[in-house]
Amino acid sequence: MISEEELSLILQNGEGYKIEFKENVNADLLKELVAFANSALREAIVNAVCHRDYFEKGANVMVEIYDDRVEITNPGGLPKALKAKDFGKKSVCRNSTIATLLLRAEYIERMGTGINRIKEAIKSAKCPEPQFEFDTFFTLTFPRPLLDKKVGEKVGEKVGERLSKNQLKIVELIRANPHITIPMMSDVLGISKRKVEVNIRKLRESNIIKRIGPAKGGHWEVT
Repeated sequence: MISEEELSLILQNGEGYKIEFKENVNADLLKELVAFANSALREAIVNAVCHRDYFEKGANVMVEIYDDRVEITNPGGLPKALKAKDFGKKSVCRNSTIATLLLRAEYIERMGTGINRIKEAIKSAKCPEPQFEFDTFFTLTFPRPLLDKKVGEKVGEKVGERLSKNQLKIVELIRANPHITIPMMSDVLGISKRKVEVNIRKLRESNIIKRIGPAKGGHWEVT
């Protein structure tokens, strides 16, 4: 997960940085998205701070959090030397000094790899594909993973018993992301890893979920 220290460093050093919660956002939904695509969100924030147009004083880097998506926007579209058809294939650095500092601080692995790293992280987390828009601003939208709200009720009826709230949520999380880890579930549910393990054991004993493959590298399956 993104540590408070890491996020604080990015925010404090990103000129004109602003986070806004839009509509009546449920904080749990943001936790879900972060649990699925944490590395992609982190990469997107770093990318926005690195590539924003710092000559545009009337706009900020924005992280807007909605119920169904997170939008990260920075002033300045694509650099003039980069054509739209080459986006994601070639890279032009707008702020080379900032990029170099972020590289030395290990916020960037390699120059020009940010967009592909975001796409790879989203694909690995089994999340909906991010959306990119650019004109005078650059906007990256992360849709929230869609969870099946009725899956728990259906499963509960099938096995002849009602699932607890946490068990229902675990089934939903696994359906949305079979590769989700116990620490991720713990963070989303707001309960200890031990309690997650207890609920998983009960679900496995009831043949509602099963583990495919090893603890590391395997995945969950709703039966």
